[in-house]
Amino acid sequence: MREIKKIVIHCSDSDWGTAKDIDEWHKERGWDGIGYHFVITNGLQRSMYKYRSKDDGILQRGRDIETPGAHVKGHNSDSIGICLVGKYHFTGKQLYDTLPTLVRALLVSYNLTPEDVYGHNQFDPGKTCPSFDVKWFREMLNNE
Repeated sequence: MREIKKIVIHCSDSDWGTAKDIDEWHKERGWDGIGYHFVITNGLQRSMYKYRSKDDGILQRGRDIETPGAHVKGHNSDSIGICLVGKYHFTGKQLYDTLPTLVRALLVSYNLTPEDVYGHNQFDPGKTCPSFDVKWFREMLNNE
């Protein structure tokens, strides 16, 4: 079993998508498939589609959790990567339901604390990803 020391939150920087789409986008870049372990959808499955509540906040598997990710340079071997589909705006289901439920389960599974949760931009100042304040998210986890 891999030793996990941190959870890194990302955004897809796309208005729509699924784990399958991200896998294809990463392969198009010459990468070995999806770099994230989990993807959380936003209700927009395809470009120009209308929002569908039933497709919002769905947790999808990406890369096998025992396989190091390809999501944050220098930190893939000991981290789990979670990607929220979206750019600058995320749905309530993503931020207040699926993401905290997943992160809490991972914290327990890997004996981590909310302080072990990071945004991609904390490792690469040139990134805005995940496009929300992860400090706020950690505080939310601590307060529940």
